[in-house]
Amino acid sequence: MTVFVASVFLPYTIDFQATESRHARRTSSNGHGSIDSSVVGRLADARRQRRKTLSFSMTPGATTDDERIFKSYVSRSAGEIPIADDPNGPRPSEPRSVSWGQSRKFNQPPPKALIHPAPSILSRSGGDQIDGQFAADGSLTNPEPEEGHSPRAALSDMDWVVKAAEQGNGGLRNAVHAAVDAGLLTDQMWVGTLGMPTDLLKDETRASISETLEDEFNSLTVFVDDHEFQGHYSHFCRTVLWPAFHYQMQESPRHTEYDDYSWKQYVKVNEAFANTILAHWRPGDSIWINDYHLLLLPTLLREKLPHVKIGFFMHAAFPSSEVFRCLTARNSMINGLLGSDLIGFQTDEYCHHFLHTCSRLLGLEVSVDGVQLRDRFVRVQTLPFGVDPNSLDELRQSTEVKNWIANIRSRYEGKHLIVARDRLDGPGGIKQKLLGYELFLKRYPKWRENVVLIQVSSSNSEIPELEAQVSKIAMRVNSVYSTLTHQPLVLLRQDISYSQFLALMSVAEIFMVTSLREGMNLTSHDYINCQDGRISNQCHGSLILSEFTGSASIFSGHDLLVNPWDYQQCADAINKALDMSPEEKWKNWEFLMDKKAPFTATGWCESFGKALDAAHSAQLSREPSHLSALSLDALQQSYGTSSLRLFLLEDESTTAPANSVPSEKAIAQLEVLLQDPKNVVYITSSKSSEQLRSLLPDLPPTVGLITENGCFLRGNGAATWEELFDATKTKDWRDGIRRVVEYFQERTEGSWVEERGSSLTFRYDQAQDPEIASRQASDLADQINGSRGNEAIRVVLTQGTVSFEPLDVTKATAAEIAFQRLPKTPDFVFVAGGARGDEALFRWANQLVIDGRAPNVTTLTVGHHATEAKAVLPDDLNISDVLGDLCVAGSGK
Repeated sequence: MTVFVASVFLPYTIDFQATESRHARRTSSNGHGSIDSSVVGRLADARRQRRKTLSFSMTPGATTDDERIFKSYVSRSAGEIPIADDPNGPRPSEPRSVSWGQSRKFNQPPPKALIHPAPSILSRSGGDQIDGQFAADGSLTNPEPEEGHSPRAALSDMDWVVKAAEQGNGGLRNAVHAAVDAGLLTDQMWVGTLGMPTDLLKDETRASISETLEDEFNSLTVFVDDHEFQGHYSHFCRTVLWPAFHYQMQESPRHTEYDDYSWKQYVKVNEAFANTILAHWRPGDSIWINDYHLLLLPTLLREKLPHVKIGFFMHAAFPSSEVFRCLTARNSMINGLLGSDLIGFQTDEYCHHFLHTCSRLLGLEVSVDGVQLRDRFVRVQTLPFGVDPNSLDELRQSTEVKNWIANIRSRYEGKHLIVARDRLDGPGGIKQKLLGYELFLKRYPKWRENVVLIQVSSSNSEIPELEAQVSKIAMRVNSVYSTLTHQPLVLLRQDISYSQFLALMSVAEIFMVTSLREGMNLTSHDYINCQDGRISNQCHGSLILSEFTGSASIFSGHDLLVNPWDYQQCADAINKALDMSPEEKWKNWEFLMDKKAPFTATGWCESFGKALDAAHSAQLSREPSHLSALSLDALQQSYGTSSLRLFLLEDESTTAPANSVPSEKAIAQLEVLLQDPKNVVYITSSKSSEQLRSLLPDLPPTVGLITENGCFLRGNGAATWEELFDATKTKDWRDGIRRVVEYFQERTEGSWVEERGSSLTFRYDQAQDPEIASRQASDLADQINGSRGNEAIRVVLTQGTVSFEPLDVTKATAAEIAFQRLPKTPDFVFVAGGARGDEALFRWANQLVIDGRAPNVTTLTVGHHATEAKAVLPDDLNISDVLGDLCVAGSGK
């Protein structure tokens, strides 16, 4: 069975052969014509004849030329590891961020000129014809800064090669390949785009590329129009979703036209992915969807393939509901995700944010492990991602890395190196890091002349104001603390080759991450591996890590977790790391190695696959279409041959609908059933004990009762009730939330609060304004879910009510007690119901068979909905009919 791995970018891209180089002024799309079997495209920087090497601009305030040893990743002298460009080789865990259509490494076609609205209302109004991209602040970036000229080349349509993509999810690629090597994945197929413009390619070229990638690289290529992908990725993903998911909301309001434009393109690209997968999917195949670029894909697939196995994993952070609710397409994106069987997140915090968002925005019932829909349960689980140490070892053992280690150590001999690599954007935290470093130099003068911070930017700045602020801080630091022979700060404003970065991680005494928000930060995991001392004398270096990264949850308890906004804490952490003894450094390094050991790339694939299989199997077993109709003949046969029978019957399904007059026929049949000494009968209910007794006053005293969803139990013939919940704890949390419930009740006309022995219920089914009442109910559930902390409270949303119940007691709790008190093990168990509280009872009863505790168990549901029951009641029968047939069968024995 095939596993489709869908990600916005394939791990592969195309590098075209340049047949004719030339420099032409920027033109509109009309000037991008074909020349014979070629297209006019961009010439990779490293292949321009007039620039043999590409150097960085010096750090502001630089006083030495030490940093000149570092080379841009596209430079011929960068010394890149050959296998890093091999499409079948290992990849960096976190590749650099490259603006779409602006590769500096490969010869590729440019995007066509596009017309779209400006992002901000502070920008020019109306649509503009643009052959560039908007930055996050709405300014236009120039993708080819060549003094007014663009490097152009005639690219051969016929002569191209597949290369490892320079962008995309490198950690995912390493994880899948490691799982293949370990035999965990035997048949996988990548689904994604090429990461480059394709409008200018001929149909036959597209077909040839697609065929090659499918046949040789197990990849399905998704082709979309350039303007669709640019609207999807450069505008909606990069300008709307990325900032929001990392708590960087745009300060200036966006054009409505811009939101509409970018959202429509986002939808189209998700639809293109769905169509590609649908064309190749076969029964039994699984689909793994990755990250925020494809939030709509699960439901698009579910609508066409109701029983497909879909897992979604969010590699990025997921924001709080307060932030997510600011997005205009919020409901559509959440509903898109809920087409999955399983939704995985990096941390418990992100899971909580997602569940909170579902409750708050959509009014859905959530639990600690998922979201309950009308006909499905969506599993939500924490599945932390990790790195593949084997891939990393293969890369860092290369000659290129060892040469760079020697070069860097020679240039910075006697210096304590602090290394960092971040995106130059808001969430990257470079500004906060530099301010903390500046304070460190001010407060701890003993380190000023022998500590160097080397800060690498893995992306060009998307926010000019931020770049200017960072440059200003760098200038100030170097101006104040530099000498003629020592420069404390090196700011590399372009990315370096991976060989250089691996070398830096191998010689760095400190690796510093000050992200303001980040899904995981796998680079910190790589640094820990690089500090094993196998290829450098430097070992057991210190990791200073932002508490706002996902990795901080894995490294909980680490001494050097910092708040990037607390510059004093960051400064103190640097000093503490430098002052550590070798024994302390070794102890910290061992702690970090042990913490991350369970979380590897291979382990993630295995855990995600198993979790998806379990979630999908559970879902299939709950679907009404997979339930068999109750077989009366088989039921009567097992009834007739049994010696002790246990009946657990839900009150509304058995005797009467909610709050209506009970059926005399049903009561009479219960009395007949109880005449047989082999039968033990319990009525289960969500009602209070008083309510149930008032509705069923003629119920035989030998019938056992389970009320308030398992919180109270009265045994067969017993006169007293047992409390099965912790009354003291329940009183404490109930007193705490009562005022909140009453607050919402006072503001919802026609609603009222019902208080039972173990629960509180906000009832709004008779409210004067149903729409307002529903919104109030959703807000109430959201507030309690968000503030309950570790309190064992279950929040249950049903039509017209919001109930708050003890979490650790269910009908199954009471049923187990009743089961154990029987004189012997029953050989016939019959459980019937249709309420939500009966699902726990069905699970318990089904487990009796699995554990070998009862040979004949029937779990029967009433109605058509997702359920744990194994049988459904035929439409022409009711529970009373079934009980009547059993009574007849029993009397005939």
